[in-house]
This record gives sequence, structure tokens and C-alpha cells, in this order.
Amino acid sequence: MGKKFAGLNPGVIAVISFLIISGFVMASLIERNYREPRKIGLFYIDRALRLYPQFLVYFVASCLVIHFLLPGTPQAAELTWKTLSTSLLMLPLGYYMFGVGGTEILPPGWSLGLEMSFYLLIPFLLIFKAQGVAFAVSVGIFLLACLGFINTDIYGYRLLPGVLFIFLCGCYLYQRNLRAMIVVTGTAVAAGLMFVAIMVGWIERRPFNAEVTLGIAVGIPLVYLLTKLKFHRMDEFLGNISYGVFLNHFVVMYLLRGFWPVAYDANVVGAVLALSFFCSGLTYYCVERPALKLRHHLRGRAKERLVQPGSAEKILSPVGERELA
Repeated sequence: MGKKFAGLNPGVIAVISFLIISGFVMASLIERNYREPRKIGLFYIDRALRLYPQFLVYFVASCLVIHFLLPGTPQAAELTWKTLSTSLLMLPLGYYMFGVGGTEILPPGWSLGLEMSFYLLIPFLLIFKAQGVAFAVSVGIFLLACLGFINTDIYGYRLLPGVLFIFLCGCYLYQRNLRAMIVVTGTAVAAGLMFVAIMVGWIERRPFNAEVTLGIAVGIPLVYLLTKLKFHRMDEFLGNISYGVFLNHFVVMYLLRGFWPVAYDANVVGAVLALSFFCSGLTYYCVERPALKLRHHLRGRAKERLVQPGSAEKILSPVGERELA
């Protein structure tokens, strides 16, 4: 919608917080269910069952809205077999800057490609204890991008090499040992100092380097504090609808543009939010919950005991666990 606050794009800051949360959740999910190399394949199936059901619904819905209501637009130009086929794979959406995947059918989809790239890598980093090396390499790439030695937008925000350390901050927050807390605290402080340096002009402001550094500086303590709060029913509700809202808000905007082509004033923004929340609730109960049952079944298989019969080891029911993304 083009809304900014104090010259900053709040959407970018929100994405960075999401990356931290994603790292936290994946560390928990792998530790609880998929911490052996032979279970990596089950982890991938689990993640596909999380990402794809609602994605397919809203991708098809967006294509239909664009085809019937927005002919002759840049969005309609992407309705080709090549773009559709690559976009449906999801992973290419994160590499649109190299001419693969589309950007207009579901504009937030590029971050799903980034998320899928992270999913492909993270079990290996955690299981084989390579998290620290990957963190250091990623920080180096991010600094090169933030300072303008390589493309800031691509390597400092959109591709995994430059933001992997942000995901891994979430992993460290879950692990919460002394070394992990030193790493995330140092990262948050350094990011805050870099944000100040960017805003006062000591570091040249480049595409989204201010938002990314602010997102890190704010997101790390925020996620830490949220993990300390008591679980509430409202948390469950917002968590349930969040993915649908993320996917469908552009579909809703396209739909309203087709019938109501006006500027995004307060009334239109309110209509987008209301319809987006409604559609997300609908697809959660009709699409996401059946897939959730399959994921719980999959986690139950992954948590089967490897000890001999008669062991006193207790196996927790996956149905009793809170949903992990």
C-alpha cells in the first residue's frame, strides 16, 4: 500500500522479525521431532504441508482475480505457463531477481522462496553443529551488502546468504545457553548501532539497510520477551490466521482494485484488513486444519521410540504439543 512511518518501510521490519521467529520455531521443531539425519526427509514433508495448502489456494485465487478483473496489467502479463509453473514450485519465487518465478501474482511470495531455502539448509546446520560457522559467514556477507560492496537489496535482505544469521538468531534464542545469548545480544546491539549510523549519515543509506538493522535490533529482544509471556488464546488465534493474512492481502487488494479502483485511504485499508482476516479464518479452518492433522501424524511417526521394549522412556503425544508454525 506504500505506507511508511518516519521514512521507514514497516513491512521490511516485520519480515525481519518473522525471520527471527522462524528460526526459533524451526530449532524447536527439529529438536523435538527431527533431530536425526534420517528424519530430514520427514522434516521436509512437514514443512511442505505447512507452506503449500493455503499457498495453492491463494495463488489460484490471485490468478483468477487477475485474469477476470485486471486484464492488461503487469499482473496479467505474468499469467504465462512458464511463470505459473515456476512460481508454483515456490522456491524460485525467492530468486525472481535472476529471472525465475513471478513477482506480481503473489508479491509477498519471494519471502516464501527465502523461507524454503532456509528450511532446506537448517536441519543440516543444527544436526551437524555447523550453526556457528554459517552465522559468521552470513554476517560477513550482510556487512558487505549493508555497506554497499555488493547489492544491498539482494544480498542484505532477499537472499539467504546475507540473512541466514537473522534466522539463526532465532535458533540461538531457542537454545538459550550462555554462548547463544552472548551472540544474540551482541547482534542486537551491533544492529542498533548500525541503524543509528545509517540514520545520521555515517553509513550511506541503501535499499532497506536501515529497516533491516532496525528489525534486528528490535526483533531480537521482542521475540525474547514474547517467549517469556504466558500463552494466551489470542496468541493462538493470531497465530492461526497470520499465514493466511500474509498470503491473501494482495489478493484482497487486487479484488478491491477491480471493483473499487481508488487510493488507499483509511476506508480502503480497513476493508482490506477486514476481508483479509475473514478469508484467512476461512482457509485456516477449511484448508490448514486438515493439513495440521497430517503434520501431527507425521511428527508422531518421527517421535517413535528407538529404545528396546520395556524402556521407561515416555513418549509425548504430538497432539498435545502446541502448533509449531
